[in-house]
Amino acid sequence: MISINLVLMTYSWVIIAILLFLLFLIARFYERKAHRKSYYQLFLLPLVLFLLGTLRYDFLFAGNFVGDLLGDTLFFAGGVATTILGYHLLNLMTGGRA
Repeated sequence: MISINLVLMTYSWVIIAILLFLLFLIARFYERKAHRKSYYQLFLLPLVLFLLGTLRYDFLFAGNFVGDLLGDTLFFAGGVATTILGYHLLNLMTGGRA
C-alpha cells in the first residue's frame, strides 16, 4: 500500500519541477528575444537534481523524508543551482538593477 506521505512528497516535488521548467522557458524566451546569453540550458540542471533526489527518497525511504546523505545533497545542490541561476537571470533581465 502506498502511503499518503509518499504520494504528497512526490506530488510536491513534481510541482517544483514544473516551476523550474517554467523558469527554463522564461530564460529561453529572454535569450531569443533580447539576444543576450541567459544560459537557459543550465536551468535543466537543478530540475534533474531535484528529480533525482525525489526518486532516491521515493524508492529508498518511503514515508521518511530525512536521513539520506545523497538525497539531501542532491536537494541542496539543486537549491544552490536554482538560487545562482535565478539571481543571474534576474540581474540579466533587470539590467543589474536588482
